[in-house]
Amino acid sequence: VNHRIEEIRSGDVPRPYGFGADELDYLPEPMTMQEHAAVIKLIMFGNSNSLERELLATIVQRNLPDAWALLELARPAFNVATMPVDELPQGAPPPGPGLEHPTRPPIDATPTEIAAAFRHLHEVMSDFPTTGSNNWAVAGEHTENGRSMIAGDPHQPLDSPSLMYAQHLNSADAGGTIDAMGWSFVGAAGVHLGRNAHVHWSQTTNFADVMDIWEVPLGEGEVTAGGRAVATAERVEVIEVAGEDSRSETFIDVEGYGVILPNDLLPIPIAGPNTALLLNWTGFAATNEESAFLDINRATTIDEVEAGVDKLEVGGFNFVCADADNISYRVNIRVPDRGDPSARQMPYVVLDGADAGSYWSTDLPPERLPRSRGESQGWVATANNDPWGFTFDGDVSNDPWYYGYFYAAGHRAQRLQDELNRLTAAGNVTLEDMQALQSDVHANTADLMLPVIETAWANALKGDKTLAAYANNPDLQTLVDALSGWDRQMTRDSSAALAYHVWLLLLTDEVIADDLSLLYQTVLEAESPFIIKIPMLAVLGEYPQSEGLLQGGRDVHILEALERTASFLDSRFGGVAPENYTWADMHGTNFDNPYGEALNLGFTQTDGGEDTVNVSSSRFLDSNAGIAERFDSGGGAIFRVVTTFDEDGTPRSYANFPPGNIEDPNSPGFSNTLEDWVEGNYAELAFHRADVEDAAVQTRTLQPEDHPGS
Repeated sequence: VNHRIEEIRSGDVPRPYGFGADELDYLPEPMTMQEHAAVIKLIMFGNSNSLERELLATIVQRNLPDAWALLELARPAFNVATMPVDELPQGAPPPGPGLEHPTRPPIDATPTEIAAAFRHLHEVMSDFPTTGSNNWAVAGEHTENGRSMIAGDPHQPLDSPSLMYAQHLNSADAGGTIDAMGWSFVGAAGVHLGRNAHVHWSQTTNFADVMDIWEVPLGEGEVTAGGRAVATAERVEVIEVAGEDSRSETFIDVEGYGVILPNDLLPIPIAGPNTALLLNWTGFAATNEESAFLDINRATTIDEVEAGVDKLEVGGFNFVCADADNISYRVNIRVPDRGDPSARQMPYVVLDGADAGSYWSTDLPPERLPRSRGESQGWVATANNDPWGFTFDGDVSNDPWYYGYFYAAGHRAQRLQDELNRLTAAGNVTLEDMQALQSDVHANTADLMLPVIETAWANALKGDKTLAAYANNPDLQTLVDALSGWDRQMTRDSSAALAYHVWLLLLTDEVIADDLSLLYQTVLEAESPFIIKIPMLAVLGEYPQSEGLLQGGRDVHILEALERTASFLDSRFGGVAPENYTWADMHGTNFDNPYGEALNLGFTQTDGGEDTVNVSSSRFLDSNAGIAERFDSGGGAIFRVVTTFDEDGTPRSYANFPPGNIEDPNSPGFSNTLEDWVEGNYAELAFHRADVEDAAVQTRTLQPEDHPGS
């Protein structure tokens, strides 16, 4: 890498696109080991990040206590755990209230100030997205060829160029130990998600809670943590800015306890006078990730993959892996052991730093981390859902141990469970079955919500006086008919998909906008797949206090959202008749780049939605709180791969990924894979050297002058 950089700096070769004198006019500096290590550490920080959600929960709990009591943020839309049902903890305490703690005072800021501050926080933290992913594996007893199959599609920001790079690393042919192929985060070593000649591994985010925030007194050169004075140390970081003066940022480290959050991160006074917010993360120490991934790259069996996973300390990954004969689900991460959940403060909000018992001393033991071979059901699958089912009752203070709070709502997990149960029951699962499931765009919320719409409309037609204002609107009948006949697929050519999406988001507005006040728009923008579960659970009566969210009556909210949908479609498309619009008229994926110019691939019409396996969540409201001109998705499957195994146990992989694998917009490899990704077309990934050479279009040899022959 540094040899190539030196060639560019010396002028021996042209600068890459974007670095030129007429572009950013920038010469890259040689890469150091510290910078290289920082890349993987930042990736792990993003994968562990709960900072934004914990601050949001604190704001809602303190300043919107009624909403906090009603919303039950932890409760999922679908009760699906990643661990098989027969392997979930037994003997848990019965559901009930946890230990009552004193209510913390409200944040001293106006609703407008709070909303502006949280929007600022969301913008700052957008570089560390809390994205989701899917992976699953099926045991050979259920497959067509009698050998395991595995699939994975990580969900990441879909930038141009891609955050991940497809590559094949082979030192084995020259006497080394690595022969691995797959995808890596650019700038970090090894193959992070992929396969070698024996095994395939895939990850999703586990969302274990490995960060906490405390409100602590801050004095001259010290903080008081749990009644103990702890010395602080200032650290100054100088940031060079092209074309401007350098900038200095001062940070306050608290050895063994973390770092003080800068005041401008969330510019409202969550911490009181002479206090500060102290953040700790299990990854602030030196950790072992690169060694772990190199071991996984070299693994020849499932047991060796699991041993590599067990070296991980941060980066909460749900590892699903397979060889020809076995499948595995395994997590290894340092999750603080916070003791009896019912006897302590809940750590998903800012904690009272005076409580000495709230600080960490040990980690959960391995037996309290999710691990399974999936023997009883013949498959394993993860989709960022709760591994243990602790959130299913909306309360994590009444469980055997505390693991986490903010998980995906279970939309994708439920669909994976339903389909994998169906496929394995039928037997002879094929490669095509696995690929179809990765591209699946069935809106499983619609399975529950469309009958609710039909019932509300039937009640209106029967003369319910509270619904009389809606009964004579022919546009509502048109929409009900269209939705009743819909196949519930979020495909580009579907008109009902657009109508349903608009209705579900407007129902969200109807049910919780008043409860979240000025925070509503920003929360919806930041967490739309997480937030749309709330109106669904409310209208289905799943919350203990559902009626508190449905003031005026359930059917009124349902039909009011439907009438607003009709008004929107009429104003945007000239009528509600299905022939006037499709999902693709408003929805797709935007492959952009901060620099823009030729690196910006722009908008592409795509399938999928918030609640589909082939996820494609998007921004619903614009900055003025109106419905956006277009529902642009900026994230999704950064690649899709399905792997089978040959008779000799060798993996055989099929994949698609956007937009291309070359960062130069003048290269034919810049966007050549985009169409196959959009259409769900898979190509086999050549692995053996002879196959690679047969498929090669171009070959480059990079040979540093000071290491001839290397």
